Amino acid sequence: MTAAAGLGCSTLVASAAHADPSAPDVPDVVVASPSGGDKVFFPDATMLADGRLVTVFYQAPSHSRYDGKYMWTESIDEGANWSTPRTLIDTPLDDRDAQITQLSDGTIIVNFFRMDWTNEATTGIVPHGSWVIRSGDGGITWSQPVPVNSSMSCGCGPVSGAYPLGWNATTGKILELDSGDLLVPLYGTRSDSAVGQASVVRSTDGGLTWPIENESMIPIPSGVSLSEIAITKTAGDGVEALIRTAGPAGPTYSSRSIDGGATWSVPEQTTMKGQAHHLLTLQDGRLLATYGDRSRQFVAGEPVAGRIREVCGTWNEAPDLLLFRVMSSDDQGDPSTVELSGSRFFTVSYDTTLGIVGTYSSLSDYDALPPVVTPGGPISPPQDSILNLTAMRDASELSFTTDLQSGHANHPETKPSAALDGVAKYWYSALGGLATPASPKEYTVNFVTPQTIDWIGLNLKVGYPESVEISFSQDGVNWELPVQQRTETSVANKIEWQPTPEATIRAIRVKITDSFGGSAMLSELNLAHEGPGVSVPLQPHVSVTPSVLTSAAFRGSGVRVSGAGYPAGQSLSVLLDGVQITTATTSECGVFSVPLVVQGASIGVHTLVVSDGTNSAQTKLELRAESTGTSTLELESEGE
Repeated sequence: MTAAAGLGCSTLVASAAHADPSAPDVPDVVVASPSGGDKVFFPDATMLADGRLVTVFYQAPSHSRYDGKYMWTESIDEGANWSTPRTLIDTPLDDRDAQITQLSDGTIIVNFFRMDWTNEATTGIVPHGSWVIRSGDGGITWSQPVPVNSSMSCGCGPVSGAYPLGWNATTGKILELDSGDLLVPLYGTRSDSAVGQASVVRSTDGGLTWPIENESMIPIPSGVSLSEIAITKTAGDGVEALIRTAGPAGPTYSSRSIDGGATWSVPEQTTMKGQAHHLLTLQDGRLLATYGDRSRQFVAGEPVAGRIREVCGTWNEAPDLLLFRVMSSDDQGDPSTVELSGSRFFTVSYDTTLGIVGTYSSLSDYDALPPVVTPGGPISPPQDSILNLTAMRDASELSFTTDLQSGHANHPETKPSAALDGVAKYWYSALGGLATPASPKEYTVNFVTPQTIDWIGLNLKVGYPESVEISFSQDGVNWELPVQQRTETSVANKIEWQPTPEATIRAIRVKITDSFGGSAMLSELNLAHEGPGVSVPLQPHVSVTPSVLTSAAFRGSGVRVSGAGYPAGQSLSVLLDGVQITTATTSECGVFSVPLVVQGASIGVHTLVVSDGTNSAQTKLELRAESTGTSTLELESEGE
């Protein structure tokens, strides 16, 4: 561990003018350059209360497999000029992905993880978990690292990939809640499974300790492996998470907590395909995500992009703004953003040639983007609105033509008709040679009777990115301009749906314009007609935390009932066994969280209901007598 010395006078190393969003290939400022034989990577930034804008970054000869260290540089003019970097963290191991935050009491806190590459060729890589350091004097001196304890920490499982199972890492900032509790986001694996998991660990003493019993796991969606996680605060006791998923271009998932990170919703897929997300709650309550974009919509690689989610909106409604890209390399990204004066932002990221770079943007840049038009409700059509193309094919109600004519000796299921077989798996595909913009591959479906559609669903090439253009024909001969252009990395057994303006068509053409992995594939084409939109019923749910209580705690403070899915600004009644015990009012997003205080609850099963008179949700509560004579209350949520 290296304690930072006082700065004295800063040495200015760069300067910048205001950003030009139309020139994303040129950074506005170089924050820190490569030094000697070392390169610089993985920056994170924060604005301190005294006006210093601080960036910390990794310095090592390579992206990984070296004992790198973390450096500190700062700016007193909102990023235009930067001090000469100095060492922040340099332990005997490889110190990685440091994230810096200042707490409300002025303490600066940094979380990072450590790796030991020494014996990689013989006994393997040894992860050393996630750690936290603190400074009470503005970053001059630092505490010794303390561990973040996690169920993903033992390193005691079998080797899977590069690491023994039971490891964790951190790439997202520590979050301070209104209560003063701190949450650090982790990702990794437990010792009994190679499936990636994500969690938050809570500190109740300002980051001095991080007990394993304070870890809250985020549910794992079926068939998904979770990875890097970033979190930020929303209204009330809300916390929002964005999570990277496994695969070369796995989609980003989002999860929400309405009870300060104690419990989490099952993550839902978004239209983002990102890595190393950074989340920032803006002064107006909106959320800004910046991330390395893996969708290939801007360039191959991971250019830095951002999107702003409205206060009660979804990530899928937000368009992307390209902030910085490097055309000659895909080793870039890992952005971090701070909000400056005048509705402006400063985003740091890295480029292995230039170093740590900074890009300015503003709210007006995001507001000028064309809106993303999506219907309300889930991002898929109702099941009963999906056309059965397999049955239509078998009944000769449609025909198809394609240049995806290849087969596979070991996989008879790979054939041209497989794109209409109802199975979204790798080998159950129409297969052809490599597609390029100059030599695309096409799959055309012609209907005997015109069909009306307003949804298009695709599963392209499982595990590999592909780009497609989709066009309609009213007569089967003349083609309109593409109605959709998509770049996706498909997941087995999952159709990626996108709405399209309602159209009655005789033919649809999927043109694969770019493919990877040596071949082009179309695993599945789905179409649907939902018709006029129908309102999606509210689905309220309620939870109580903590989940196990003594009867004394149940009567006292620290217990909260939280819920979501109610109308905004709605008055709610909280009832225990039919008797109102308190009231609540939902926020503009239809969520609430209030203290729960009950006097004289008897041992046995109780029912807690939260209702607005029309919509309601309930939780079962059981108060049990322990052998010591003390009662505990166990809570089991329903309808979540």
